[in-house]
Amino acid sequence: MARAALWLFGGLIALFLVAPILVVMVTSLGSSSFMAFPPRDVSLHWYAHFLGSPQWIGPTLLSLRLAASVAVSATLLGTSAAIGLARGSFRGRAALEMFLISPMVVPVVVLALGLYFLFSGAHLLDHPLALWLGHTLLATPVALVLVRAGLRSTDRSLERAARSLGAGFWRTLRHVTLPAIRESVAAAAVFSFLVSFDEVVVAIFVGGPATTTLPKRMWESVRFETDPTLLAIATLLTLLAVAVLLLGAWLRPGRQT
Repeated sequence: MARAALWLFGGLIALFLVAPILVVMVTSLGSSSFMAFPPRDVSLHWYAHFLGSPQWIGPTLLSLRLAASVAVSATLLGTSAAIGLARGSFRGRAALEMFLISPMVVPVVVLALGLYFLFSGAHLLDHPLALWLGHTLLATPVALVLVRAGLRSTDRSLERAARSLGAGFWRTLRHVTLPAIRESVAAAAVFSFLVSFDEVVVAIFVGGPATTTLPKRMWESVRFETDPTLLAIATLLTLLAVAVLLLGAWLRPGRQT
């Protein structure tokens, strides 16, 4: 009896958490000019409007290009830092690690405000480079943490064996270390992409008319207009997030094969 009650309670909590997302998904299938639940008909009108609207497709393509470039840069930086911290031996290593992951702890609005003043002095506001640097700053700690976790689960004796057989640092890194943590590196790239694609605060502070990302365009639409296209976009972003989480779970370090 107690077990059944516990399952029922857990199910009700899960339903309460998922219900708003389900409402958005169902409402997105209407064709009315107003957001109405339940929809009076079933249609993909607003999905077609999103795909055929330059004011939405432009920011979407910018977000995709930006997220792809951030995934590469953040993964390279995070992986390099993780290897240096895990395999290096120097004083202040713990303090350096805390400094590198501090963007995960500091409120993003504080970072965005600092980036605004920094890029304003460098005349980089409303420039794609400013967005790329800001998003890389936010995504690199995520990549570092994921790769660092993968390095903790690897057997360092394999690296020592390679070095004892005459392999140099770079050859050992290429043929032993990186293959051992490839799942962590792939997961770091996936989540770095998601961090950049979903980021809005930095885009608001350092972006402008020429660098409007999809999340920023959605934020502007929520504030200044009522466009049911938002429902279709929100549904697509939810499905994208679920796909990324499933991919990240499949690529996570220590996954049973």
